[in-house]
Amino acid sequence: MRARGSAGKQEAAPQVPNSTDSFLSSGPTETPTTTSAKPMGTRASIKGETISLPMPDPVNEIVVIAAALVDHDVRKRLVKAFPTPDYFFAKGHSEIWSMVCELERKGLGYDPLTVHQISNGKVRTDYLDAMIAQRPSVPPNLDFHIEMTRWFRTRVETIKGPLSSLVQLMRDPMADIDNIKRAHEQMGQLLKGSGTHRYLRDSKSLVREQMTVIRARRGGTAVYPFGIDGFDIYGKDEFIDGKDGPIDVSGTWRVIPGTAPKKTTVVTGVSGSGKTTVTANIALAQAKAGRRVLYGAWEQGSGMTLEMLAAHSLGLSKKRLMTGVITDEEDAAIENEMDWLGELITFFEVPFGRKAGEKVLNDRALDIITEHIIASHCDVAIFDLWRRALRQFDPDEEEVALYRQQAIAEETGIHQILIHQQRLKDLEAREDKQPTREGLKGSGAWVEVPDTIIGVHRESLFKAVPSDQIRLILLKQRYGIWPLAVDLDFDADTGRMSNGRSASFAVRAASAGGAMDQFLDKPVEVKTRGGRNGRR
Repeated sequence: MRARGSAGKQEAAPQVPNSTDSFLSSGPTETPTTTSAKPMGTRASIKGETISLPMPDPVNEIVVIAAALVDHDVRKRLVKAFPTPDYFFAKGHSEIWSMVCELERKGLGYDPLTVHQISNGKVRTDYLDAMIAQRPSVPPNLDFHIEMTRWFRTRVETIKGPLSSLVQLMRDPMADIDNIKRAHEQMGQLLKGSGTHRYLRDSKSLVREQMTVIRARRGGTAVYPFGIDGFDIYGKDEFIDGKDGPIDVSGTWRVIPGTAPKKTTVVTGVSGSGKTTVTANIALAQAKAGRRVLYGAWEQGSGMTLEMLAAHSLGLSKKRLMTGVITDEEDAAIENEMDWLGELITFFEVPFGRKAGEKVLNDRALDIITEHIIASHCDVAIFDLWRRALRQFDPDEEEVALYRQQAIAEETGIHQILIHQQRLKDLEAREDKQPTREGLKGSGAWVEVPDTIIGVHRESLFKAVPSDQIRLILLKQRYGIWPLAVDLDFDADTGRMSNGRSASFAVRAASAGGAMDQFLDKPVEVKTRGGRNGRR
């Protein structure tokens, strides 16, 4: 392994001897090792040429950062203008802006302790305090400093890109004239469209961001469990066949990375299979783990879903609750439980097409979803059934909407769970009634978009067998092994699921039109010490 050297050390923020202004007048005194710009006099070798990158002037960046710290509304506008830290080149400012973006995403105000926690101690709060003391209000010329911050990045990108190419071509007597003209045109377009290249990522900034994610995983936040007993982690004495023999997977993660931020899960099954019950158990687990949940209970309504969650949490009979046969003590208990859950879970009423004659396009519906995600400051968002948000069901329109919904999760930093139906026609064509990827109703994007697809199956819906088991099938896992299945003990009356264990799993596809899932007939085997326990 390559030695870390100084790369593993945390970079301190700029020192502030007396005031922010004194720092601005002197500028950074060290050569930055964590920014993309180099001080004047340092040469950047690009395609055989050496061109000096400009020295970053922190004045404009300081004004922008200070304005974001002292005014919430201005911060929202600035985060939209500078969605990544790649625009900030002065020493320490990239880390500061990453922290500002995270404050905006979480809806938090500036507080030194909060900043220290969010930045893992990488941002110097005394520097920010001095900045706020010197600039306690938003200046009237903020737009000028926004434009100058954008312009500095344009200068750097121009030097690193088309200018370097143009200089190299101009010095090459054999260079093609069309290539020279093209480089010249690209440079002109880049300078003319200052700020329009917001989606080009600076490589060093990208490395820093990803290393923050990697080190967070090492610190214990690699996997976010769904919270269903025996589902997330392999049980005792379970093995899989490896190249060099059996591999013991006992006690290791089965589902990776679970309900991690910026990821998407689809829960699918036929009507009555238990999709809503499974999702309710996930919602309870997330809330009890301290994560904020936004719940779009668009199939059975907010009130009934809250009642169901409370009943699940208390282990109370849904039948007795629905028929009114509960005691005074149970009446008080469920009210207290709903009050408690209401502080952890925010419900989102279906807002689409509620007025007579109202026509809402998919784009507007997704804008509404985004607004509610941001307003709720949630960590996990659940939409049951998400397809009810759509008003245009053409496969192409649905595909576009799904990719937009995926982007919403990435932009807001949430984990989202979309509940979706299986096609009944596909189900009727198969002897095996277990859910499949191919059976997902609608656009093929339902398979492409999610990081995890969980199929929910109850054999008792189709055969005269006891209804005390439910099966969760991992039909897709972008970062883990699949397909695999987990059988759980199930109490339909209380919604309790427990004692998850690996199950033998193979989907028998229909003779026609089932090619997508035929490969599932040869899953990787999962064994227990005493023999086969299931497949994976």
